[in-house]
Amino acid sequence: MIEELTETPLTPVPAPTRLIPRRRPDGRELLATAKGILIAARGCSDAQAFDELLDVSRRHHLTVIGAARSLVDLAAGPAPRRQSDAVRFDEWEQLITQLPPRRHAHAS
Repeated sequence: MIEELTETPLTPVPAPTRLIPRRRPDGRELLATAKGILIAARGCSDAQAFDELLDVSRRHHLTVIGAARSLVDLAAGPAPRRQSDAVRFDEWEQLITQLPPRRHAHAS
């Protein structure tokens, strides 16, 4: 004799929620973002934006990625600054005030 099995509807079980830490952008992402900031603020070309990053990096004895990170951090908004960062940030302080206000895609 075959028994009839009554099927119960399956209900999805929610997966455990994990907080995934944000990953730090790599060098190419930082460089592209920093160039984008300069292009938007100065109306310059990609090559001119890179030249400015290169010039700042040479004057302050940084890598180009270090200069890009400084600019991106400055554009991201106010944060407590260490004394050693003050010169790098002052380089673009007026530039950042010219940028349009940031829009947030989502709250984090």
